[in-house]
Amino acid sequence: MRAVAMTDQRPVLELVELPDPEPGEGEALIRVTGCGICGSDLHVASAVAAPGMVLGHEIAGVVEALGPGAAELGAKVGETVAVRPFAGCGHCPSCSRGRADHCDEFQLLGLARPGGFAELTTARAGELFRLPAAVTGVEQALVEPLAVAHRAVVRGGVRPTDSVAILGAGPIGQAVLAWVRQLGVERIVVTDPAPARRRLALDLGATAAIDPIGDELGMLELALSGADVVFECAGRPGMVNQAMDLAAVDGRVVVVGVCLSDDVTFPYTGLRKELDVRYALYYERADFTDTIDALSAHRLRLDGYVGDTVELADLPARFAELVAGADGGKVVLTP
Repeated sequence: MRAVAMTDQRPVLELVELPDPEPGEGEALIRVTGCGICGSDLHVASAVAAPGMVLGHEIAGVVEALGPGAAELGAKVGETVAVRPFAGCGHCPSCSRGRADHCDEFQLLGLARPGGFAELTTARAGELFRLPAAVTGVEQALVEPLAVAHRAVVRGGVRPTDSVAILGAGPIGQAVLAWVRQLGVERIVVTDPAPARRRLALDLGATAAIDPIGDELGMLELALSGADVVFECAGRPGMVNQAMDLAAVDGRVVVVGVCLSDDVTFPYTGLRKELDVRYALYYERADFTDTIDALSAHRLRLDGYVGDTVELADLPARFAELVAGADGGKVVLTP
């Protein structure tokens, strides 16, 4: 099969030929139809991915073959599925309650085991979610990132009467925007230094989009009014502190951005405002099923969310552009 794998020069990827994978016990072989490029893929490729690793965890595809025991877990050849990219032991308390991400043997597709930047991949049969016919095209590969955002919105306890601020208008920030709009929230302010991302946020329904670097007055007005729920989706040092500054009294801060360096916050801000600071990583099974239901019913406003699709042969060059800081909408691999 063709795949795109890490070279020994991070974060450079290359197109390679690899043997077709074979599904093991309780696994299914998936022919990938779409795989989104996530910001965490960029972090991983730059910092920790080993040479030869096939990245990609936002996977959708068609079940092509089953390993022993996979049928008993509900997998069926020919079904179109979204993949929750988890692999755990399957029987510990965490796995039993649907949180394999807390299993001692947890493995993430695209990091600890090969992912979706390929024509074929394998996944645990119990982590496949059938996609109805109403979910078509690139939307099939959006289930995983939208489930991340759904989890964040659930963690934030967002209500229609809340005011919301979203710091960072990358794909996850835009996905959070889609969910809070779907809930009926009327005041949604998005901040991002990239003009293209601010324009996209307005197109997706934000009531305001502020440049946090160049618009000091806009940021001051946001701080003075405060937001009931602030989502930190940038994943950079200083952003949690900024989220706390922008939150209203009794507000909630939800940290979604993946920051891989030390950071400093000013605890008195949270104490003075009696803030709840919560973190959201990965998702529960309900986040996947709720996302699929919403996509099937076309309840999420996503026009323009996917900015580009790319084939395997062109993925290394497009990935390099994203690492270098190219902005815009979501990029989805369509092998």
